[in-house]
Amino acid sequence: MKKFQLFSIIMVAGTLFFSSCAKDGVNGTNGINGLNGNDGKDAVLVTAADQAAFDAADGVVGARLYDHVLNQVASTDTSLTKHGDFYRCKSCHGWDLLGKNGVLINKMPTASYPVAASNDLYAYGKKHNIREIFDAVKNAGGRTKRTATSYNGTMPDYSNIISDAEAWDLVKFIKVTAHHVNDFYDMNTTGVYPTGTKTFKNIGKGGDPVAGKAKYDAVCASCHGANGTKLNIYCKGIYLGNMFRGDPHEIQHKAVWGMPLDREHIAAGCTDAGMMPVQTITDQDIRNMMAMGQDATAFPGF
Repeated sequence: MKKFQLFSIIMVAGTLFFSSCAKDGVNGTNGINGLNGNDGKDAVLVTAADQAAFDAADGVVGARLYDHVLNQVASTDTSLTKHGDFYRCKSCHGWDLLGKNGVLINKMPTASYPVAASNDLYAYGKKHNIREIFDAVKNAGGRTKRTATSYNGTMPDYSNIISDAEAWDLVKFIKVTAHHVNDFYDMNTTGVYPTGTKTFKNIGKGGDPVAGKAKYDAVCASCHGANGTKLNIYCKGIYLGNMFRGDPHEIQHKAVWGMPLDREHIAAGCTDAGMMPVQTITDQDIRNMMAMGQDATAFPGF
């Protein structure tokens, strides 16, 4: 009986072994290949000459060009200078580079002021290579003159206004030098351009007003006065206190990069117009001075 049981076990094991070693069946028919994706768009190539020009460029000069191209290059072309705001980068893109969705959200276009840009120039600069930005800055073939019907979003042709070196300075500013304004304040907007509203909060966030006053006294007070009332800015009833609390987007730019000679206001007879020099200050210095300027007693409005 035991021999029979052992023989049965061996037979079952053998059957399982040979069953498991049986040959695989024939493979089924291959499935249909998926559709190919769309071809990608080739980026504009950056040449060695482009990179060398970018490396040699000055983002601070670019910042001053961004403020006022015609004043920075001292243009004498009256067909341009009589419509100066149409040739200022900041007029369309804003001091914050955010176009119509930034500080320009409530800036109505007129016959003397252009339509705000629809794009976020700060983000554009981070996403595109230097050659693409250079080509966009020069905009060869764009608007050449300001006419009665051109106060729209059409960008000027800067290829006949600035040199290639100056265009690269602007590229350097857009790509590297420009501030991210969220580092200096918070801004809330409601509505849509050009009838929206904006409000600023946390101006000079992370700033130390005491340190700001020390820096202000060292680099700013000689021109603006101890409490910011020495100059009637643009002769428009604006003291520095007004700007600290109402125009932090302009403060973050001019506090460090200054501004070109203000030829328009000088020509209009404004004795408080001039130019602002470049300052050797840090972003933290700017935050500190912004925090300082929120004290309306120490820095009164006009």
